[in-house]
Amino acid sequence: MSGNDPYLKIYEKIERGPLGAPKAGGEVSQAFLAFLKLVYTPDQAQVVQQLEVPYRFKKIPEIAQAAGRDEAAVKSALDALAGKCAIIGINDMYCLPMIPMLLNNHQFYARLQPEDLEAAKLYQQFFIKEGFYKYYESSEKGTPTMRVIPVRRSLEPSQKILDTEEAHKIIQSANHLALVPCPCRTRTEKLGIRECKDKYPIGFCIMTNASALVFEKAGLGKRVTPEQAAKYFDEMQDLGLVGITENYQDKNHDVICLCCDCCCSQVRGRTRWENPLAVAPANFVPEANEDCILCGDCEERCFFSAITLDEKLGRAVADPNKCLGCGVCAIGCPQSALRLKRLERHTPFAGPRELYSKVAEENKRGKN
Repeated sequence: MSGNDPYLKIYEKIERGPLGAPKAGGEVSQAFLAFLKLVYTPDQAQVVQQLEVPYRFKKIPEIAQAAGRDEAAVKSALDALAGKCAIIGINDMYCLPMIPMLLNNHQFYARLQPEDLEAAKLYQQFFIKEGFYKYYESSEKGTPTMRVIPVRRSLEPSQKILDTEEAHKIIQSANHLALVPCPCRTRTEKLGIRECKDKYPIGFCIMTNASALVFEKAGLGKRVTPEQAAKYFDEMQDLGLVGITENYQDKNHDVICLCCDCCCSQVRGRTRWENPLAVAPANFVPEANEDCILCGDCEERCFFSAITLDEKLGRAVADPNKCLGCGVCAIGCPQSALRLKRLERHTPFAGPRELYSKVAEENKRGKN
């Protein structure tokens, strides 16, 4: 299929990954190919086509030999690309970037640079109009790649919460932490279409462990302490943003996102697009007590239209089929009348290998 076109060769490599690559009508997305040409110059693409999917690393001698180029020149080119998160480079070993890193490559910084708007418009085409979001968010059979993290402060005191469900525990277990500008709200801000402009800041994603080091090395992440990251997480949830992370229990996560309903590439599957399994729910739902005064604050704060005000019962009621158990409604209740109660409905995967092997299997791709 690729012939001598390095961009098609890169596309083929990406297509082998668990999530695949963007398509239009079952064929290669021309919008995505145009996007790749913004990320990699023709000369860079000649080298990048020799790389493999994450995290199948190659070393410089092997890459240089395959590309027919000088090792020093190849190293210089790859280090420059790693320096802007266009590939992953660790200890002179290199691979293609993870799909979220690639698709958001022009949006990890707030300042507007050449090609950012074109990249954002191409993203709108292949991600939204051509429907790649369905594969980015979940497998063909509906296995979500991300899950909601409940707000511990919103729990009924008697309720049990696991360390793997608790954002502060995930943050405290991380070896490295960095705040990186939210690429989803950055993109809509640059396009001039951000609906939540007067409600939420662009803000940050909390990168953890290896991903924090990658972004910090590229100058795109600000290193923070666990205390600073936890404080930021709480502040954003107080504003009404929903916390999500990868859909597995292993403590070695890559990111904690703080999502709005109008910009987020994951949450919009639930709120704007026809992908009801876009994000896995937490094992909690809110329940109101007799202190509820039907003020409607919880209903307004819920992104998922899961809460209604029941005049007959005299309290707010949550629909467990719509509710994701984030707890944002409860922490915004002026009467403290809402509290999360446990409802077992989802079991995260043990770790990333299990998750992405399942996604790859359901997307009819080889295990990675």
